[in-house]
Amino acid sequence: MSREAAKIVLDAVLRHAAEQDTALIEIQAKCSPEEFKRYKQMIGKSMGAIFLEIVHPIVAQYPDLKPPQMK
Repeated sequence: MSREAAKIVLDAVLRHAAEQDTALIEIQAKCSPEEFKRYKQMIGKSMGAIFLEIVHPIVAQYPDLKPPQMK
């Protein structure tokens, strides 16, 4: 994987993770606590997969691309 391609993918998945976090904030007041908990679990699984399957392998190969929030 090239550094340039890795940077593009990394930027995209980090934006996606931030959007998911924002969505949780937006829906919290619109859901029952039980429903919100289910959404939070779904988003948590998605974010976990993003970091385990995409971010970590990229950062392992290109440590200089490590996002500030991971330091």
